[in-house]
Amino acid sequence: MAAREDVVTPPACNICGSSAFGDTYGKAGSAFIRKHVRCDGCGSLERHRLIFEVLRTRGLLSGNRRVLHLAPEECLATILRNRFGGNYLCGDLDPGQFSFPVTRIDLCSDLDRFAPASFDIVLHNHVLEHVACDYKAVASRLDGLLKPGGLHIFSVPFLEGGFREALDERTDDYRTEHFGQWDHMRIFSPEDFLQTLGLALPVPEEYDATRLVPAERLLAINVPEDAWRGFNNNSVFLLEKRQPEDAVAASPATHLAPSSPSSHRPDAVLFVSANGIGQGHLTRQLAVARRLKHRPAAFLTMSYSAGIVRDMGFPVHFVPHHALSGEEPGAWNAGLAAEIELLLDAYHVTTLIYDVNFVFDGIIEVLRNNAKLQAVWIRRAMWPSHHASYIGAGVHFPIIIEPDDYAAALDAGPTTTDRAKTTLVPPMLLIDPSERLERGAAREALGLPQEGFVVLVDLSRSSNPDLTHLHGRLLDDLLARPDVHIVELKSPLTGNVAPRHPTRHRLVTLHPAYAHSRAFDAAIVRAGYNTFHEHIAGGIPTLFVPDESPDMDRQVDRARWAEERGAALMHRLDDGEAGLSAAIDRLLSADARAALTAACAAIAGARWQNGAEALAGMLEGRFDGGDTE
Repeated sequence: MAAREDVVTPPACNICGSSAFGDTYGKAGSAFIRKHVRCDGCGSLERHRLIFEVLRTRGLLSGNRRVLHLAPEECLATILRNRFGGNYLCGDLDPGQFSFPVTRIDLCSDLDRFAPASFDIVLHNHVLEHVACDYKAVASRLDGLLKPGGLHIFSVPFLEGGFREALDERTDDYRTEHFGQWDHMRIFSPEDFLQTLGLALPVPEEYDATRLVPAERLLAINVPEDAWRGFNNNSVFLLEKRQPEDAVAASPATHLAPSSPSSHRPDAVLFVSANGIGQGHLTRQLAVARRLKHRPAAFLTMSYSAGIVRDMGFPVHFVPHHALSGEEPGAWNAGLAAEIELLLDAYHVTTLIYDVNFVFDGIIEVLRNNAKLQAVWIRRAMWPSHHASYIGAGVHFPIIIEPDDYAAALDAGPTTTDRAKTTLVPPMLLIDPSERLERGAAREALGLPQEGFVVLVDLSRSSNPDLTHLHGRLLDDLLARPDVHIVELKSPLTGNVAPRHPTRHRLVTLHPAYAHSRAFDAAIVRAGYNTFHEHIAGGIPTLFVPDESPDMDRQVDRARWAEERGAALMHRLDDGEAGLSAAIDRLLSADARAALTAACAAIAGARWQNGAEALAGMLEGRFDGGDTE
């Protein structure tokens, strides 16, 4: 399969994937109205798509960076919040105008409350023209918040005619006429930019967006040519904070890594997963992808939760499993192979990471046809015994990574016979325990009472009918306790299911839910790999209800292991209603929860290590085999 050369691909938003664009908002006659540049999908403008492209291609959407985002645009804020969790702070003078949690920050008076050199990225677009005080002092203080090596990313509006400013009271009409908008305190001008804001920040003497992103890519993400060069409303400045000793020689980041159509394309990583209604395999892969610093990542998945990949800023391609599409398996595998071949070329993929127990024939065909492709199989343990025949597919993967399992001592599954061929890494989590929002902020973000008792419930996202039946009894039991509030996770495919209580039962689609887990006093969840390790590492008092469906991993062994060590409670489906009520009683006991949290801390230890960080390091270094712990 090959793309036709005579077909022109329309521009598409690199943030949400939409190819529909409208005009910018504004009153008729405004100097800032532009045609066909506002994304109809996420509302991004040229500058937002350019910023996202730079952040993505330079690997800046990874690691544990601390980010300050002022006047946060939702299209960028959603991605940054998902990537950086509690390390992401967004602020504005008027938080009430936003549909998501924003901290009130007055740039004229509040910046002193932040420690110098405390952020890795400071981001603001069209903010400095609004501050009702000395804009140069504000710009300088913002720059001082950056750590050495950090990036100050910003844009400002421009009008011809020279810089002008008025901090006193002027009419809205005056400000619109002279500054381009009714709430502008000033307007910058191309002809004297270096003599105004350039006195506070090391802005470049000239601007050329093609030094940041190749020209053909700018066109592909709908950044028009009239925004590429010269100081304009969508000029994006990236100023790198240098070490004090070489500050004199510092140059703006716009000149650090010039790109052109002939530039070397970085070697990308393609993540391939299945999953259906679940998110386990996909979440593990996202854990690795968000920690890559120098290699771009793309995804192909059969998971109905593909949208969570897009929300984290990665390109994602959804391929329905043949059980859903109705295709004959042979034809479906051929189509899967052809789809992957196209992605290998489109993204310049040199590494394919597979995270599914069963290896499809289409995957094997791709690996056979691409001998130079680095093939990695992420294969977590606790397989059911009847999956033993799947182990032989490891012959197609020179590298097999096994994320450790806290409960490995109870594992008697097929993977235990194949450990000599694997590289063991610590448990993999998308969000490190330390990245989680603090309790108050997490509750505010979820709209929860600050003083209420909140239980997380995650049982409904399963195809096990027995678990579904127990789920209903569980909700009735919890809601019979008047002080309990329930936050229940639901699948993206769940329709408009009504909550069982108007104020104490909330159904949410939340990813990554773990980022908000400090909001919960207790949890009642399944014991899948990701959830189990999140709750143990995070010290969350938990009642595990293992999904014991035949094709599931051995969740009951994980839950039993944690229960034996006093780190969790367990309820099995055949324990009966009386057993369920007794387990809930124990979970709601303050003394029991304190003991569970202490036992979790003893297991996780003081130094948490994330296997996703280890694998990301291997992908950007070299694989030398052996145990990485």
